[in-house]
Amino acid sequence: MLDSNPNWLALCTEIKDLAKSLFQKSTIHLESAALLLITDGQTTLSINGHKEHIFFGHLIALESDAVIQLTNTNRLDFSGYLISFALYDTAMKLTRKWSINTMNGYYIQRVPETIIADIRMSLAKNIDLLPITIKQFILYSLLKELQQEQSTDEYTLEERMEQTVIYMQKKYNQTMTRDELAAIAGYSPWYYSRKFIELYDKTPIAYLISYRIYRAQEMLLTTDDLSQNVAKKVGFDDVQHFSRQFKRIVGRPPKKFKKTVGEYRVCFLSPAHAEIAIALGVIPNCVTVTSSLTPNYQKNLFHEVGTTILEMPQYVIQQDIIVQQQPDLIIGVDLTEETKQHFQTIAPVITGLPYDLNSLIRYFGELFNKENEATQIIHELTTHVDVLKNKIQHHLVKNATVLYLRVEELGYRYVGESSSDSATLLYQELGLKMPESLRTNKNSFNICSLQQLVVANPTYLFIEKRIMDYYTADLSLATLQKSEQWKNLDAVKNKRVFYVDTGLWINNCSVFGKRKIMQQIEQSILDGVCPKTQ
Repeated sequence: MLDSNPNWLALCTEIKDLAKSLFQKSTIHLESAALLLITDGQTTLSINGHKEHIFFGHLIALESDAVIQLTNTNRLDFSGYLISFALYDTAMKLTRKWSINTMNGYYIQRVPETIIADIRMSLAKNIDLLPITIKQFILYSLLKELQQEQSTDEYTLEERMEQTVIYMQKKYNQTMTRDELAAIAGYSPWYYSRKFIELYDKTPIAYLISYRIYRAQEMLLTTDDLSQNVAKKVGFDDVQHFSRQFKRIVGRPPKKFKKTVGEYRVCFLSPAHAEIAIALGVIPNCVTVTSSLTPNYQKNLFHEVGTTILEMPQYVIQQDIIVQQQPDLIIGVDLTEETKQHFQTIAPVITGLPYDLNSLIRYFGELFNKENEATQIIHELTTHVDVLKNKIQHHLVKNATVLYLRVEELGYRYVGESSSDSATLLYQELGLKMPESLRTNKNSFNICSLQQLVVANPTYLFIEKRIMDYYTADLSLATLQKSEQWKNLDAVKNKRVFYVDTGLWINNCSVFGKRKIMQQIEQSILDGVCPKTQ
């Protein structure tokens, strides 16, 4: 996969905070080869023009001249580093260009948590002052993790079969034959078919037809295209043949499928989305959750309606567990291309959904033919917000400012005014004011120093001790609470500090979760509820 030579030496030239760099300038043009490591959270970036959803543990190898850009719809909740380096040929005594043998000029791989933990600790101090030995340790730790591409003659039978599957996925709307697929695998047509059936439980052509029908389902659900147009787009020249195959695989003809999609086995990869479906009267077959980030009310809700809860580690989608549920439709937020392609082999997949709550409610209302119910839910939530806004306006201190501060393992971040649904609720819907000195990067979770916190000096302070599966913020919170800066804050002296939960405020500000959050805001500002710890 990556060019290498025993005589080559890699020298780390710079380590930059990726989030901070992108906040300052939304496009980065690399002048040298680099490794991009995501150490916390998740985001969607454009890399060399390709949109990629990346999250904790992702390592991206990049050639020089690569271009990294923020996407327009981003809510930026991530930490990461850009490690630039140069290659030297010690035998020839000259510099070398690092090449990544992929079509798009970059390569993505997952790195073990233990490696990330070591690197996070190494980068805990000022990265501009890191000694070269630490920089080299970080660089070579990551270079060792990069997989080497196998040569073609080393492909196993399973990998050869997978190559034909990938070919079908890329060219599913084109005419292809068994002989053509067998030639790609390097086997005779008869042997290829026999082995394909052993691995996939169906013939290659039957597999192709199923894949085409899944893509047709996606088009029917996400576009206004007529069935005959969809049929041609997915590779069927005969509309009648398309309709017969569709009914055989889906159980209903195309038109009826679109009207009754809520009756199928729907798997939600976001509990917040599953909440919306339940509020609309659609019962999810299953939903993936991270146990530590799932509020009790939500677990009870899923149990009450009979939705199967699939517990998974944070930022990890265990594909086999979802496949075992045999879903008829999979609905996600942002998926890596690899994960999406895997799911598309077993069911239609809908992703790339809106971020804000009202848009999501309308989207699912249209998807499940529940437009009236969606309108009613939005009206009820809007009314609830207006009532709360009127209540708290009479209790707020004059010229009050409100700050939502996140405490993490290695520092603090303040939540931008539009960076999450809970932030939108605080600052836009309820009209609360962010401290003027922090009114930048509204879509981001921004690094906040103790000095910035002192300057901001909020009247009310909402504290979120970040809950993560792979680290704890306990020490960081304790350090903050013992600091002189903390003791001198107006919010602390006047007992206007309120502790909130990551799972509710960040992950589940949904139909029912938003009501819970509004209840907590009312209790905090009106009643002064102020627990000592989270």
